[in-house]
Amino acid sequence: MCGIAGFTFPAGGDAGAARRLRRMTASIKHRGPDAQRALVLDGVGLGHTRLSIVDLEGGHQPMRDTATGLTVVFNGEIFNHVELREQLAGHYAFRTRSDTEVILAAFLTWGIDCVRRFEGQWAFALWDPRDRTLWLSRDRVGICPLYYAELPGGHLAFGSEAKALFAGGLVTPALDARGLKQTFQLWSPVAPRTSFEGVCLLPPAHSARFRDGKLDVFRYWDLDFGVTPDAADAPRLLEELGTVLERAVRLRLRADVPVAAYLSGGLDSSLLCALAQEQLGGTLRTFSVGFAHARFDERQHQATVAEELRTRHRVVEMRDGDIGGLVPGVIFHAEQAMMRSAPAPFLRLSGWVRDNGIRVVLTGEGSDEMFLGYDLFKETKVRQFWARHPASKYRPLLLRRLYPTLSVSQQNVELLREFFGMGLDAPESLGFSHLVRWANSGRILRFLAPEFAARVADEDPVASVLRTVPKHVARWRPLARAQYLEAKTLLSGYLLSAQGDRMLLGNAVEGRFPFLDTAVMEFAARVPERLRLKGLDEKHLLKRFARGKVPASILERGKFPYRAPIAGALVGPDAPAWARELLAPEAVAKVGVFDARKAERLVAKLRAPNSTESEADTMALFAIASTQLLAHHFLHPRPPPQADVDAVVLEAA
Repeated sequence: MCGIAGFTFPAGGDAGAARRLRRMTASIKHRGPDAQRALVLDGVGLGHTRLSIVDLEGGHQPMRDTATGLTVVFNGEIFNHVELREQLAGHYAFRTRSDTEVILAAFLTWGIDCVRRFEGQWAFALWDPRDRTLWLSRDRVGICPLYYAELPGGHLAFGSEAKALFAGGLVTPALDARGLKQTFQLWSPVAPRTSFEGVCLLPPAHSARFRDGKLDVFRYWDLDFGVTPDAADAPRLLEELGTVLERAVRLRLRADVPVAAYLSGGLDSSLLCALAQEQLGGTLRTFSVGFAHARFDERQHQATVAEELRTRHRVVEMRDGDIGGLVPGVIFHAEQAMMRSAPAPFLRLSGWVRDNGIRVVLTGEGSDEMFLGYDLFKETKVRQFWARHPASKYRPLLLRRLYPTLSVSQQNVELLREFFGMGLDAPESLGFSHLVRWANSGRILRFLAPEFAARVADEDPVASVLRTVPKHVARWRPLARAQYLEAKTLLSGYLLSAQGDRMLLGNAVEGRFPFLDTAVMEFAARVPERLRLKGLDEKHLLKRFARGKVPASILERGKFPYRAPIAGALVGPDAPAWARELLAPEAVAKVGVFDARKAERLVAKLRAPNSTESEADTMALFAIASTQLLAHHFLHPRPPPQADVDAVVLEAA
C-alpha cells in the first residue's frame, strides 16, 4: 500500500502547484517511505509515496502511458494483475511487471468499468488529458481510504489522508460537528461525511468522475445478502469454501517481498495462518499482541497455534502505560474520534513487524461479518425470537447463552428487558439488529457540552446511516439486514480504517484480508444462514472447514472479543502527561465538544481506587480523550518537516 495526493487547477498553470503538491506528498510519507514523487501536468498535480511490494524496480509512480498521457497514482494492490495482464497483452505493450500499469491498460481497454474486474484493495486517481477528466475509485469494502474536497473555482483535491489536504493549504481544518456526533453513536461518520468540515470520503465500492468542475460519484458494486441461498448441501459447500478461500490466500501471498500474518489466537487468523503456511511450504512468520493484563491476553492460544503450525512466531507485550503513550499517534493516523483503545496495540504491532523486516501481513478481518461470527448476530436472532412473544418471561433468558455473566435474578431479568428489549414492537425495522449497540454508544451524547449539543440537535445519526441503505435491503431476512449494516458501519468505517489501514500504514505495513475477497464474500452470501449460524453456534461451516487444519482447542473456545485497557491507560497511575493535560477541565472547555464538568466527574470516578468501570463510562472517557487529541493534532496542524518536503522528487512533465 502507498499514499496518494493531488489536485486540479486551471489550464495554463499554477505558480504554487509544485510547492503545494510536494507538501501534500510529504505529509503522508509514513504510508510509503520507499519513494516520494510528484508530477505537475497541465491542469493537475499528482503525488505518490511508495511502499514497494510488487515490481520493486519498475513500479514507480506517478505512472504515465506515453501514447495517451493517461496518468495514475495508486494505493493498494490488484491481486489478479497477473491474469489481467494476460488478457490485456494483445491490447497494450507493457513496460513493467507492476499492477499499477495493469490499471492503465485496463482503463484504456474497458474504461472505468475495469474496476469490476479487479480483485484487490485500491484507491486510485487517474488523469485522462484527452478529455481533461480526473477519475477516482475505491475498493469494494473500503480497505484503502480516499478523501476529497471540492475547492473554490470548480476544482478538486484528493488524498489518502485528510492531513494531505491540510498540508497543501487547500482546506482549512475545522471539526465537523455532525461527523463527530455520528462517530459517537455509530463508531464512525457516515460517508461521505468525515470528522472535518469540507473533507469528504469516497464511499467503498464507488468511483467518481470530475470534469468541467462537476463531480459525479457512483456505485459499481454492492454486497448482496438478499440472494437466494444455495441448497443446504454441506459437503459441496465445504468444498467450495475451500476453493475460494485457498485461492484468496494464494492471491494475497503474491509479492516481491516476504508476507507474514497476524495471529490473534482466534479461529479466523489461525485458519489463514494454516492455509498460508501450507502454501508457503513452512516458512510463514506470525506476529501477535500480548497483554500484561490477563483479562485481555490471548498468548496461550496464540502459542498453541504457532507451535502446531510451526510458524516463526513473535509477540509484543502491551501494558496500560504503553497504550496511553500510543493513543496520540493512533488519533493522528486515524483522523477520527474513537470509543475504544483497541487500535493502539495494532499501531505498536505494525511497528514491531516493520522492525522485523516485514512489510506485508495477512489478517482475518471480514470473517465475522461474512460468516455470522459476532454476538450481535446471535443477539439479533434471539431478539427476533423474543419479539414474537414480547411478554414472555423466558425468551429473554436466552441472552444468557451469549452473555454468561448475566444474573438470573428477577431484578436483572427486568434490566435485561430494559436493555435488550428495545424495538421488539417493530422487529422488521431496518435498524432493529443494531438498536442495542447504537443505544449503548449513544449514551456518550449525554456528555456533550450544551452549546455543541444544540448545534447538532437536528442530527439523528441512526437516521443518517439508514438513509444511505438501499431500499431493497429492508426486504431482506433479518440476519441479512444485520450483515449489511455491520459491513457498512463497523467494518468499513472503523475496523478497516481506524483499526486497520491507519494503524498498519502508520508504520508502512500493508494488510491483506482474504476473507474480504470478492468470491469469498459472494460465496458466504449464498450459504444458508443455518449453516453459518447453527442455533447459536457462530461460523458453523467455517469451523467444519477448519477441522484438522487448526488445533481443536481453537475450534472449541468461545468467541473472545478483542479489547484493550482504557481507564488504566488514560487515568491510572501510569497515565501519560498528555492525558492529564488534555482531560483537564479548562482544556475540555476550550475545545467545546464535551461538558467540562461532566468530563471532570467521569475522570474522578474512574481514577478512584477500586472504582467499578462500566463499558459506557470507559467508552465515554475514550471518546472525550480522542476528540481532545483530534482537535490538538488538526485544528492547528504543523507543516511536514522541510527535509521530507525536499525529499519529494518533482518529475518532469
